[in-house]
Amino acid sequence: MVSSTLALLASLLSAPLSVNAISGKSYTAWDCCKPACGDSGQLNNKTHSGAPKVCNINNDPLGLSAGLTAAPGCGQGGNAYLCDIYAPVPVSEQLSYGFAIMRDKTSCCKCFELTWKSGTPAAGKKMQVQIINIGGDKTTSSANDLIIYTPGGGVGPVYDGCRQQYGKSWGRTIGGVSSRDECANLPQNLQAGCYWRWNWARGDVNSWGIDYKAIACPKRLEDISGCSA
Repeated sequence: MVSSTLALLASLLSAPLSVNAISGKSYTAWDCCKPACGDSGQLNNKTHSGAPKVCNINNDPLGLSAGLTAAPGCGQGGNAYLCDIYAPVPVSEQLSYGFAIMRDKTSCCKCFELTWKSGTPAAGKKMQVQIINIGGDKTTSSANDLIIYTPGGGVGPVYDGCRQQYGKSWGRTIGGVSSRDECANLPQNLQAGCYWRWNWARGDVNSWGIDYKAIACPKRLEDISGCSA
């Protein structure tokens, strides 16, 4: 009796904790702008270690202190931009890594695993993302949505970032490029991230239903961004 009770207790302790998933939608964006979590102004809401890397106009990472204080190239005429290292990367046919935007101001550097729900070409596929920016276009997304950084994913409400960094932006303001062929119009360093949407997710990604939950950040994402939570 005692041994069976101990075995039951051990199985309960080793079982993964049940976490209620949040339902929302996925969107894409790539506005080339300095991510908010990498700015000194976000430190008032700091719940993380380090800060996401920020790059100059040539995609060279700035040092932590310089990155936090550098003026954004979007709207302020500075030299701080979104690094091309934040493009999504497939890990397997069913899993990708990437970075994202969320509304919650305390979510910087936290990670989430999202699963696309039925009814989309990517149904059942998963993506693990780290949050490096706070915000979103309130006209197209809600507080429960995740906006995935995807080159050619649309500049949203900020129009001048990619024009300042690359001389132009691509595709629709909301949604970006509308086909795989249009990815060839992006700079070479951004094309692989653009093709991710059409080759791996197999579709537009915007407005697709998702469920997601908080997870421990994969080391690979923390190594890329330079921050953890």
